[in-house]
Amino acid sequence: MNNATRLLGAIERMSEETVALLQSLVRIPSITGNEAQIGVFVADFCRGIGFQVEVLEAAPGRPNIIATWDSGTPGPTLLLNDHLDIIPPGPLEYWTHPPFAAEIADGRVYGRGTIDTKSGVSTLLIAAKALRESGIGIHGKLVLLFVCDEEVGGKLGIQHVAKSGRLKADMAIVAEPTTMQVEIATKGRMNIGITTRGVATHGARPWLGHNAIEDMARLVLELGQLGEKIKAKHHPLLGHGSLNVGIIEGGTVPNMVPNKCRIEVDRRLIPSETQEAVLAEFQQVLEFLRRSTPGFSSEMEQLLWWPGYAIDAAEPIVTTICHAFEQVVGHKPVIAGKDAGTDASWINTLGGIPVVMFSPGNGKEAMNADENVAIADVITATKVIAQTVHDVLC
Repeated sequence: MNNATRLLGAIERMSEETVALLQSLVRIPSITGNEAQIGVFVADFCRGIGFQVEVLEAAPGRPNIIATWDSGTPGPTLLLNDHLDIIPPGPLEYWTHPPFAAEIADGRVYGRGTIDTKSGVSTLLIAAKALRESGIGIHGKLVLLFVCDEEVGGKLGIQHVAKSGRLKADMAIVAEPTTMQVEIATKGRMNIGITTRGVATHGARPWLGHNAIEDMARLVLELGQLGEKIKAKHHPLLGHGSLNVGIIEGGTVPNMVPNKCRIEVDRRLIPSETQEAVLAEFQQVLEFLRRSTPGFSSEMEQLLWWPGYAIDAAEPIVTTICHAFEQVVGHKPVIAGKDAGTDASWINTLGGIPVVMFSPGNGKEAMNADENVAIADVITATKVIAQTVHDVLC
């Protein structure tokens, strides 16, 4: 029996342990800002399988777990990453399974975070444990990196790890939900806040004031036209960018002309679009309205920047994980891109590391009520991760 066969057999025998681990993770409600408990749990697990563990905090109670298996022999460094935080469950009346009970039904584990992304955490931890307990040696280093703060951009998580000089590897896998596809690109994300200013007066005499909401209505229509123009640029894996006005606030009472209105806009970018060019697009719209609308006044601020990335399908980490998938599943995986932001972008742009995403969860259902993941997919994904680690480091 060769090493790879022994490794995959070990994971099959660990199926019940894998499910129990996933349930334990789901039962820790690690909503962003509340990652301390799950950080302790994951750090203890990594110590228990013989990894050297460092807890790196950007703020008290906001852990980033760096667990390293250093063989002491020359070889590549492979980074396996996932995040510890989750979004809130939302209104509980929409859940038929309690969001933190981790109930099993019809071969699936239910609960907030099962898809995004505690099934991913489970695959990385069990793959590493199986490799250790199978007695298979490695060359180079295997680094497990579990970070906080990902759901809101990662300033205290992956960005802090990078600023601390700890984001170093030759290649990486991020266990974000990919529906068992191998994803090699993501869209960038920019959030913009825009405020229009008017002149308040009594609603009975609106001609004496200037209505900030009416100006904002003009702006929203112009942004709609910009959103249509954005569709002309296309990426083979990611499609086109997008623009969504997601928040609008304005006015005090209905019988008063409003002197302030504010929107927040979500703009998704494909890799060919730059941060500077997108900001210039917004400025051009605002300048047009200043010229065409008497009294138009506005302010704009960038609220969030999350870069996108794309790597070539010929990169070694891509070809290796695709080969591992084929060895485990029996056919080649789909290579795709992701429209949502993940820490893979920061790993690539801040660390210069070729990175792929792979996990059993269905990303399109990640924030739904009754979030759930198929147990069979979790086991299969764990095998693919383990096979990939074996092929890179053994």
